[in-house]
Amino acid sequence: MKRERLIFLSFLLLLSFPFVPFPGFAAADVFDMPGLHERHLQLLALMDAAHDQKNYAAMETACREGLELGTADELWAYNLACAYALQGKTEDALAALDKAISAGFRDADFLAKDPDLAALRRSDAYAARGARMKRLREVPEAVTNRLVTLPPDATQTVMQTASNTLWNFQTGIFHSFISLPSTNPPAAYRGPEAAAINGWLRDGTAAGSAGVLYVNRDNDTRPLDIARFPGMARLGYPQAMADRRLNLGLPNTLFALGNSGQLAPVIGHSSMGYLNSPYWRSQPRAVCGNPRQAALQSLFLLGNQLFFYPVFGDYDPRTGDLFPANAPSCIAVAGQGNAERPFVEAAAAALAALRPETRAELSRAGLLMPALSMLFRASQRTLKSPRDYFSGIAHPVVFQERDLDTAQLVRMAHALTTNDLPPLVLLRVSRETLMIPDRDYFDIVRTEQLFDTPLAVARVFRGAARTRTLEIQALCKRADARLHWVVLRGDPAKIAFTPCPTNQGLMTLTVAYHAPFEAPFGDKQRILTSRVDIGVIAETATTFSMPAIVSFFFLGNEQRTYAADGRILSIDYTRPQTLYNDPLLSYMRNWKDVYQYDAQDRLTGWRRIRGLDEERFTAYGHLVTANDAHGRPLKAHKVHYLPRRIKVDTTNESLPDLAQTDDNVEVTYRYASDADLVGAPDPATLTQDFQPPAPAACP
Repeated sequence: MKRERLIFLSFLLLLSFPFVPFPGFAAADVFDMPGLHERHLQLLALMDAAHDQKNYAAMETACREGLELGTADELWAYNLACAYALQGKTEDALAALDKAISAGFRDADFLAKDPDLAALRRSDAYAARGARMKRLREVPEAVTNRLVTLPPDATQTVMQTASNTLWNFQTGIFHSFISLPSTNPPAAYRGPEAAAINGWLRDGTAAGSAGVLYVNRDNDTRPLDIARFPGMARLGYPQAMADRRLNLGLPNTLFALGNSGQLAPVIGHSSMGYLNSPYWRSQPRAVCGNPRQAALQSLFLLGNQLFFYPVFGDYDPRTGDLFPANAPSCIAVAGQGNAERPFVEAAAAALAALRPETRAELSRAGLLMPALSMLFRASQRTLKSPRDYFSGIAHPVVFQERDLDTAQLVRMAHALTTNDLPPLVLLRVSRETLMIPDRDYFDIVRTEQLFDTPLAVARVFRGAARTRTLEIQALCKRADARLHWVVLRGDPAKIAFTPCPTNQGLMTLTVAYHAPFEAPFGDKQRILTSRVDIGVIAETATTFSMPAIVSFFFLGNEQRTYAADGRILSIDYTRPQTLYNDPLLSYMRNWKDVYQYDAQDRLTGWRRIRGLDEERFTAYGHLVTANDAHGRPLKAHKVHYLPRRIKVDTTNESLPDLAQTDDNVEVTYRYASDADLVGAPDPATLTQDFQPPAPAACP
């Protein structure tokens, strides 16, 4: 059986190897693929499960539907051949294999060893198929022979059409093939810092704007005037994409420069937001709450693309800092629609100011946009010395136009040489404290993990424990780089760093609970925030990396009390501490939990108070229904939690709250002695998903 993997492209592979598109081709229109993507993945899962269970008839059914779906004929036809062969349907298997070969399957070596096709191997017809594939492989029908590579037209517009675009089911994005001019036209550059850049262009020490693609994902509203940046191309969308709204919002395409194996440098922006809903949010905040989009933004950044977005009301002294994470893969800009425009122009100027050999090497290595992000941070007016780069001053979750220093940005870009390119830091979580839903916390979201990407990691404090511990592996290819682990936002007294004595890239972070706190906003203002940011920055003799960031977000729809030794005493969900609570991160609840301990400070359970009503829970999260003679839980019920929407009227959409539901599944408790106040559920009354309680928290 041959199938595509259901994971994103390896970010490390993206940095190390040329761009190689997914080889499976579709019979359906390529711009229909996003709508078919989810069903395609479901069918792959059904096919895998049927294969594992040796239910080859069900595998055949899944493959047939896949072919009807038209998403990846080569993939589905080959697996259909396997399903037929496993059922002994030799002629049908050979016919399906012919269809796979016609659709582009050329892996004769895999064919020769695939055990699913063992029943065919003794036939001459099977050998003939293998020989045919080898002949076709000698004169391959390459991807670029099926697609055209489109250059810009007379208006410097390069179109993204069905003729130069395919859909990649590994990444869930489009791949388009384009060509861009490699030399700058004689017209003078008229963008920011024109005098300096034109001088460098005359000297041959600036790359100019040739070879850069500008992408507007606002339906071409208030586009950048690319005539001021001679040589720059703009992306155009066909009606087929506009009809499906694929030209709007967050990016969805990697752009390959023909057969070069390189990805085009792209700067883009979108001023759209999700504003007319109780779930309103700007695009950069939406990225932070969506693990897939967070991963994709990292993929785009490492694929030579940098996008800019306004945050509308998501970062304002009146409403507070609403971002649950600090994601460095895009640049969020304070303000309303089009507030990002000066940053887009500054990015175009910096790319033009880079030395040609520097920009070429950064692009080849996938470091172009991480380097540009670093330059944006290091050139801000708020930095008074290079050491400020190791503080939160340089790495805000949202950038302010008043701090943008385009002249300094351009000078720093031009100063970069190939002798010491900015390094890159990638992150991986090795181990971490895990909280158990329905015992350590109560919410619809069943994990504290917000997202894990190579450039940023984010967690949401849900469980009652006072601290979380993450073991983080920081990867940097530069052997001469020194890693700095720094608190960008948060109370340093509540954040502990425990380095590995034998590996500078391995760090254990322990972060304690933070109640909402005020942070500097600029101009002597303060902003209420509920997030801790920890940066990992590589430093060489002459430059820095863009930060990789670990964020911890603390929910504002509750009020917590901890003892001096770190034990949780109470969580009051009826007393929010912030004006706004993101309904996609946590639901409102109408109770207060007061935690109880024995003489040895072991958690025995908690009281749940709703007005004048009170319930008791065991340390395992079970609702007490009967006590023994010592007042200890004897019988209890399992409970779970569901969203409950109270309709206010017929026109307004209301936000759901969290409802507690009694499962009426009885659990009995046993005790080791009269002194035992914690007890343990009778294993015979528990299901396999049972988790024991955690030990008492340490301060």
